Amino acid sequence: MKSILCNIVSRHPSGVAIILAVAVAMAAGGCSTRKNTAASRNYQAFITRYNVYFNGDQHYKETLKEMESVYEDDYSGPYILHPAEAYNVPAAPQPTGSFTRSIEKAQKAIQLHSIKKRPRRTPGRRNDPEYRKWLKREEYNPFLHNAWMMMGRSQYMNGDFLGAAATFYYVSRHFSWLDATVTEARLWEARCYCALDWLYEAEVIISRISDSKLESKLLRELHAFVSADFYVRSHMYDRAIPHLSEAARMASKPQKTRLYFILGRVCAEAGRKKEAYQAYRKAGSGIGASYRARFNARIKQSEVYDGAAIASEVNALRRLTRYGSNRDYLDQIYYAIANLYLSRGDTVNAITNYELAAERSTRKGIDKAISQATLGGLYYDLGQYDKAQFCYSEAVPQLPDTYPGYAGMKRRSDLLDELAVYTQNVTLNDSLLRLAEMPESERLTVVNGIISRLVRNEQEEAENARREEYIAAGEAAGEQMKTSGSMAPQEFSLSTDRSWYFYNASARNAGRTDFQRRWGSRKLEDNWRRRNKVSFAFTEDDDDSPYEQENVSDDVSLSEVTSHSASGRGADDPHSPEYYLRQIPLSDVQKVTANDVIQDGLYNSGLILKDKMEDYPAAHKMWDRLLTRYPDNVYRLDVYNNLYLMYMRMGQEEIAEQFRLKIISDFPDSRYAEAMSDPAYITRVRGMVAEQDSIYEQAYADYLSDRNQSVHRAYEKMAEDYPLSPLMPKFMFLHALAYVTEDRPAEFNGVLKTIIERYPDADIAPLAASWHKGMNEGRRLRSSGTNARGMLWEIRLSNDSVALALGESGKIEFSIDPGEPHYLVLLFSTDSLSPNQLLYDVARHNFSTYVVRDFDLEVMNFGRLGMLIVKGFVNQAELNHYRALMARDVAFSMPSEVRPVEISKSNFEQLLKGAGSFDDYFRFIGEETVRDTHETVLPSDTYPSSSEMYPSDTVFSDMEPEDAEAEQ
Repeated sequence: MKSILCNIVSRHPSGVAIILAVAVAMAAGGCSTRKNTAASRNYQAFITRYNVYFNGDQHYKETLKEMESVYEDDYSGPYILHPAEAYNVPAAPQPTGSFTRSIEKAQKAIQLHSIKKRPRRTPGRRNDPEYRKWLKREEYNPFLHNAWMMMGRSQYMNGDFLGAAATFYYVSRHFSWLDATVTEARLWEARCYCALDWLYEAEVIISRISDSKLESKLLRELHAFVSADFYVRSHMYDRAIPHLSEAARMASKPQKTRLYFILGRVCAEAGRKKEAYQAYRKAGSGIGASYRARFNARIKQSEVYDGAAIASEVNALRRLTRYGSNRDYLDQIYYAIANLYLSRGDTVNAITNYELAAERSTRKGIDKAISQATLGGLYYDLGQYDKAQFCYSEAVPQLPDTYPGYAGMKRRSDLLDELAVYTQNVTLNDSLLRLAEMPESERLTVVNGIISRLVRNEQEEAENARREEYIAAGEAAGEQMKTSGSMAPQEFSLSTDRSWYFYNASARNAGRTDFQRRWGSRKLEDNWRRRNKVSFAFTEDDDDSPYEQENVSDDVSLSEVTSHSASGRGADDPHSPEYYLRQIPLSDVQKVTANDVIQDGLYNSGLILKDKMEDYPAAHKMWDRLLTRYPDNVYRLDVYNNLYLMYMRMGQEEIAEQFRLKIISDFPDSRYAEAMSDPAYITRVRGMVAEQDSIYEQAYADYLSDRNQSVHRAYEKMAEDYPLSPLMPKFMFLHALAYVTEDRPAEFNGVLKTIIERYPDADIAPLAASWHKGMNEGRRLRSSGTNARGMLWEIRLSNDSVALALGESGKIEFSIDPGEPHYLVLLFSTDSLSPNQLLYDVARHNFSTYVVRDFDLEVMNFGRLGMLIVKGFVNQAELNHYRALMARDVAFSMPSEVRPVEISKSNFEQLLKGAGSFDDYFRFIGEETVRDTHETVLPSDTYPSSSEMYPSDTVFSDMEPEDAEAEQ
């Protein structure tokens, strides 16, 4: 009671009169929640407001203000209109502050001060509609709805969006007589759905709230925010701009800066650069904007600048580089300058400034990655793939998966990495061969020049390291003076930030200070503890020619180099000439190997450039270099064929004809020459591209339907019309498999041998080789009479490709125990059925059939074999009951492509552990069925036991070579 009086006196100087009135009311009658009178209602509202709610509301406001003020926005990441929304974006910086105390206060108010009892009826008002509505209320404390709203808002700010949505839904249903409160609750509910990315639910609520219901400034601000959030998340930027502008205008200081910044980004996305420029200006000029926000707003302004002359904008940005406070933001400044030049088509200056952005970067985070990715794109467009590969290899690992265009950059980076393997091999071995042709004195001069540059670079790195350590020591001393300069006792505060270390500003700053105090300012790179990280490769020379003789500088004399190398480890020391000389191919065998590597690199580089990157001029350049330097190389036929196809694709048929004639004249017996001798060859090739997929799909369907003759005819048609089709190995494999059910082992083995000889690099070749080996060892074909089972049920349950290729599988011991836990496994082919649809149908059946029971559903894939596993059955009888209910469910229909399998938990685990197949399990069940029937039907005193009549090694099993001979 004391706290209530203090709150009233502090908020209302004339509260003494109120206190007296309350005292009189309390004296007049009881005011507990079990009574519903005017006095009890006013008393409970009074206690709720000035005791419980007041404390919770103050805590909510203070925590919210701190959250909005200290949150560090990711200005290039996803759109987060409020820090609380980051809870649903794990990759984003996480907010600080806990609203649990406000939630507890709201719950306490609801538990202690809710009035549910109906009031005593007033005679004569029975037919009054308003009075009847009043009697139907579920809550009679006139202030308690505020506690409910505070609890919902606190749940939202804590990141419990689903719980908050439920709370606001409750308010909208149970306080229907409070129109403003219902509208506010519905808007907050939509805000929760937006944070969860449930955009359909949010849209339904927003569309049903008319402008006439927005009676107060609070409701108008909330409606503008929710509408802006919805349209931004829906990528409807033009519709989001007016709502976002209104929300920013009405927001508090920290939120105003944040929303104006996002408004600038949204306007830029919509192509409205002038509006974006003004929005960034407002974001950077706000009173409560931090220096980081002002700086990023200024950088973003330059990105949307659309003036005719950019000199003034560039000069303004360059002036920012002079300030020491911008030392950690130089990469962003140069990136912005580069964007200005790029927007005007000045690629040269753009590349220069992008390179400066990467060079001056100190944080090595996403800002550097963005500039590197942009620079890599420019190099890629210019055909400078070696530089592009370096940029992408540094940028892509730093970018989040959600970054715009990430998938394309990742694919491009992978292609460049693949290309770099061959181009670097070519460059390195070409350099080594050139060194091998030099006189020994010149070769030694080049090596000594490399060593001198190495020593000079080490000296420069050591000097830079000493300078960085000196600066870091000064900064650390300054920080120490700030914290310990005064005589006041130190205060330690416990951080309540729950975010990851690298998103926790206080922890990150403390760690940086401690690191610099110990190690100095080090560059983020591999082996950062070591000052000397130089490892020589001839391709790393910055000069145009790595063999250009360079005089040893005055600063580093040759005597210093020699003395340094003499004290090293000889051939293992990069300061020793022997370290480099031993890499040079001097013998004939070494030179032949180096030339082979060059030929392989040139050929495969051309293939990647032609087929994967579609840079035809670069591909021709690579192959022309190969043909010029090595006229009789082993790749000549394939090069001619690829050049022919490439120029036909480019529409330059005259040039393509030259390569066709070369193939026919130089390689008349090749399969290419046989195909190209047909005048209608190119027509056939174009027809192959259009028809081969449909022919294969039909052949595969015929195989699954046991139409083996159609499979053979499809193969024969492809062999005659399109012998060079890349799908020929697959057609041959189907052709071979069709012989299995026809029990023609000789033909089956012959086709396998042809696949291995003709297509050794095909993806199906290892499996064909494994089967061919088994046939040669005397193993016999086992036909089940149908093709589908052999294709699907024999797939082994393992993702270990090595074990599958080697045919390794553990010995599986199955058992039958109806009393142990069981699974229902729904088997299907992933080619013919969507696992998501099946999962949805089974889950819907479970929810509609069982109220209390819950079954776990798990989807697994092993190649083409898909499985939906229903778990939670205590024994087989319970599983049978489940299947009976599923069969009677008219809303559920088991797809014809699905095969249900009942299997015990232990047997299923044995299948997974031993990499077995369901065909193994089916054979076990068949054997057990035969044995059970034998023991049940045939008298044991007259007939032998099942183990004597049906030995396990003769039922449904492969026959070993010795058994085959005995059988014959």
